[in-house]
Amino acid sequence: MVLEATSWQPLVGAFLAGLAIGSLILWLWSRVRIALLTERLDRAAERLAWLQTADEQLRSSFQALAGEALQQSSQHLMDRSREQLGMHLEPLEKALDTLGTQVREIEKERKGAYEGLKQEIHLLRDAHGALRTSAAGLERALKSSAQRGRWGEVQLRRVVEMAGLVEHVDFTEQPTVEGLRPDMVIHLPRGGVLPVDAKAPMNAYLEAAEATDAAARRSHLDAHLKALRQRTIELGQRRYWDQFDSAPDFVVMFVPNEASLGAAFERDPEFLDFAVRHRVLPATPVTLLALLKSVSYGWQQMRVADNARLIASSGRELHTRLIRFLEHLRRLGKSLDTASQTYNQAVGSLERRVLPAARRLEEAGAAVETSPELEPVRRGIRRPITAAEVDPEGKLDDA
Repeated sequence: MVLEATSWQPLVGAFLAGLAIGSLILWLWSRVRIALLTERLDRAAERLAWLQTADEQLRSSFQALAGEALQQSSQHLMDRSREQLGMHLEPLEKALDTLGTQVREIEKERKGAYEGLKQEIHLLRDAHGALRTSAAGLERALKSSAQRGRWGEVQLRRVVEMAGLVEHVDFTEQPTVEGLRPDMVIHLPRGGVLPVDAKAPMNAYLEAAEATDAAARRSHLDAHLKALRQRTIELGQRRYWDQFDSAPDFVVMFVPNEASLGAAFERDPEFLDFAVRHRVLPATPVTLLALLKSVSYGWQQMRVADNARLIASSGRELHTRLIRFLEHLRRLGKSLDTASQTYNQAVGSLERRVLPAARRLEEAGAAVETSPELEPVRRGIRRPITAAEVDPEGKLDDA
């Protein structure tokens, strides 16, 4: 056993020696490998540092070049833009100058217009004040019975003039007949007359127009209707148709305000029947104008008929005188024909019995002058044209 242990010791020593040598060789190889790797790493670090430095330098150069190029491009662009802007701004400046001139002129005109408008406003204000004064005066006048009656008469006169009637021919103002005095009498064709009264009550209606309360307004309108009814009864009792020979059996009550009569009809729809029963015809300016237009048309037709009758009478008289003249002319023609026949017979007798002896004396030289030649008168006196010789178109018959 001791021998066997002694034989293995060299092997173990050789193994340990080989292991030590291999470890040393491995250590040496790793140190060489580490040195090589360290050298490569250093070279890579140097290269990386160089690349970083080159990158920074390139970046700085590129930024400098880019900034310079950008500055040059910007300057060039600004120059081009300035040139183009100047080219475009020049007509714009001219247009602005023209616009400024026009604006100044417009401003001058505006100031003048404002001055004129201010004057017009002052005139309008003055006219409005005068209108208010006139309206107040008219209101006061309409509240007076006398002034309101005069206003109604003026309105009535305007209506008849608008209808084309002529004073003292087609109408008469305020005639007095047996103590009665209508405001106007309209002359109708064939001697007829139509009395018109223009004094319609309006106090209650004006008070209703000024009323602010509905109940007060209805009360005033009822009073207005009552006043119109009373006026209708008074006009019916005057019986104007009995005072004139040819008058219709009614009288016209002229109400110069359309709304006044309309309010009465609104309060009492049967007011017209009430007025007709009393032989009174209520009329506003419009309805009276229509009535008077009918009267004017009747006058025109009567004048046309009178003129037609006058023309017919003058035509008959002219025809009678023409017949008498034609008779005288016919007798004159016969006398002229007889005279020419007698003259021709005398000339013939002279030529046959007297002139031959005179010519023989002339041939013998006993005559001092030569006898003149006598021409016979042509017969056939032109007679008047009869109606049978004229065709319907006014041309003469060749036969």
